[in-house]
Amino acid sequence: MLGVILFVVCLLILLPYLLVRQKDAPFVPLEPEVVEEVMRLAEIKKDDIFYDLGSGDGRLVIAAALRGAKEAYGVELSPLRVIYSKLWLKFLRLKNAHILKEDIFKVDLSRATVVTLYLLQKTNDKLVEKLRRELRPGSRIISIAFSLPGFKLLKVSPKGPIYGP
Repeated sequence: MLGVILFVVCLLILLPYLLVRQKDAPFVPLEPEVVEEVMRLAEIKKDDIFYDLGSGDGRLVIAAALRGAKEAYGVELSPLRVIYSKLWLKFLRLKNAHILKEDIFKVDLSRATVVTLYLLQKTNDKLVEKLRRELRPGSRIISIAFSLPGFKLLKVSPKGPIYGP
């Protein structure tokens, strides 16, 4: 009986994760040194509004919030990763950090000053027009591992490039 109960509980916990299609990028956690490099490239300031598109477990959101971003948002579709990230934010008592269960193509980025992407090339290609339309001049985009066509390359790191409008 206990085995059946455990199976049902595990199924209920994992079902939302299994039902989410990984169409825009698979979840690949960043190594701590990559997180540090992304933060260095992003040059987070106290008035920055930070967005991580496809935030996974929220580690870039946490890093930006801890470095003093005015607000840090993670945008993630996977219910399990959203819950996991929100638990970390609560545990760390980060009032300036938020996780949104939302589609990266539907979230409003008009307030963003820093946007990070660790997506597939085809997803970056699809995001170009949205980023051009919604981001203000001077916003910084850090794309990890894949290029962002049509944006001016400002910095290159062995860990990934940073782009800007």
